Amino acid sequence: MNHDQIQQEISIIKSMIEKTRKETAESGHLFIFMGITAVVFVLVVSLLGLYHLHQWVLPTMIALTVLNGMLGYLIVGRAEQKEKVTSYPKTIVLYLWVICSVNIILLTFLFPFLKVYSFQALPVLVSLTAGIGVFMTGIIYEMRFFRWFSITWWVGAVLMAVIQSQYLFLIMIASIIIGWIIPGFILNKQYKNRSNENES
Repeated sequence: MNHDQIQQEISIIKSMIEKTRKETAESGHLFIFMGITAVVFVLVVSLLGLYHLHQWVLPTMIALTVLNGMLGYLIVGRAEQKEKVTSYPKTIVLYLWVICSVNIILLTFLFPFLKVYSFQALPVLVSLTAGIGVFMTGIIYEMRFFRWFSITWWVGAVLMAVIQSQYLFLIMIASIIIGWIIPGFILNKQYKNRSNENES
């Protein structure tokens, strides 16, 4: 094999890697789903607290967590099972968010009841975890915009730690929209544009 053939083989491998990387993040449905369910969760639980229906907060949190888990499995999990080929980066991102979700569940239900911290610290800790997840998604997919959007979560965490208000849930909802839902729509737009390019 001469030098030109080696260079040609290398360029083919590079183009295949680049194609795989670009097609890895097929759509932003995962982030849009996580964002919408999280907004509903935060809104419902916060409104129960605002209207002093504290006895319903924990049962509602448990019910919404179970419901979101079931919906996530049905919507996201089954879509993944139907795929004939799943790229390695996409698999890594899915496992990353499974681990982040487990971490968030522990932060939400276990540690406050063990009196490690109060429930007031919960949004701050969840935001820090979500920020890591979004940032690492950007690293794995090599998409810079994810890394920029991850900053939203950390800014939100700092604001919620500093500001004293019963309306802190609005900062959390803003973090969810900017940090999950908007990147999901950007990902969907990029995927749609790639699909149109492939068809033409």
